[in-house]
Amino acid sequence: MKKALNVIAAVVIATLVMGEAASAASSSLTSNFANMSAAQIVNLSLSNAQATGACTNTSQGTAVGYTFGSTTKSSIDQAQQSTHFNKSTGQVLLIKGRLYVNESAALISLQFGKADPKWANKWISIPKGNSSYVPLSSGLLFSSMMSQVRPTGTLHKSKLGTLNGVLVIAIAGSANPELGLTRGVETLFVAAKAPYLPVKLLAGGRSQGVPTSLTVTFSHWGRHLSYSVPRLVTPISATDLP
Repeated sequence: MKKALNVIAAVVIATLVMGEAASAASSSLTSNFANMSAAQIVNLSLSNAQATGACTNTSQGTAVGYTFGSTTKSSIDQAQQSTHFNKSTGQVLLIKGRLYVNESAALISLQFGKADPKWANKWISIPKGNSSYVPLSSGLLFSSMMSQVRPTGTLHKSKLGTLNGVLVIAIAGSANPELGLTRGVETLFVAAKAPYLPVKLLAGGRSQGVPTSLTVTFSHWGRHLSYSVPRLVTPISATDLP
């Protein structure tokens, strides 16, 4: 999830409207799953998710005066992300440890703390030793993305219900620290059908004192990903960016 641009990385909880449990709830597998504790459900879901090795997540967030989001395709050693912050857009590629960014002028200013329009919409490579590498690469690879999903603290589960036509159980707790929250809360919706993968995440709290909300949906678990290094790449050392 990359903290949805890292510029603002807080979230607010939303309310799930649970529909009537579908007939699948009567099956023995679903019944056994529903009878697990909240912690057992999260452990099973995330263990099965980890085994897939790849996922697409789409995040949408709001804060006072801002909208932001991203679509990230993550695998073990490669990832691609498209981001937006208000009307500013950008792309990020991480290929076997090599990081490449291509961003609009406004987003460059936000990400690097320096306005430099001549590098807008051009690919820039950032090595691991650069101060921008970790903030820009956080949450891109599959393992890093998955580290942000688990709700923490005391967990509570809902009854079986439907979310966008999918039978789910909601697990509520405190927000994962990797989301960068203060007094944050989080709800993870888990599919009630094997392999019980995460469906959606809603979380909220404050970042830098600003109330912010985030919604993340998960899809395409296990889909193979392969990306190529962009053409015409400029090392960040050849720019005026920090």
